[in-house]
Amino acid sequence: MNEDDHIYWQDTLESVLAGRSTGLKCPFCYEGSIEVTKQERKTLVKCQRCGHFIEGRFGNDEDMQ
Repeated sequence: MNEDDHIYWQDTLESVLAGRSTGLKCPFCYEGSIEVTKQERKTLVKCQRCGHFIEGRFGNDEDMQ
């Protein structure tokens, strides 16, 4: 993933951090649904159609529990 990809994910990540993880559309293909998977301190945000994804620790540790 290049640095510009983070710009595309910004609105989606803000929604996930605000607790809105359903009904999100992919910022790349605009058609695929976004799947959010949280495991311990890591979160995976992935388009089910085109496969673009971002993963990492988003927010503080308390938000991820």
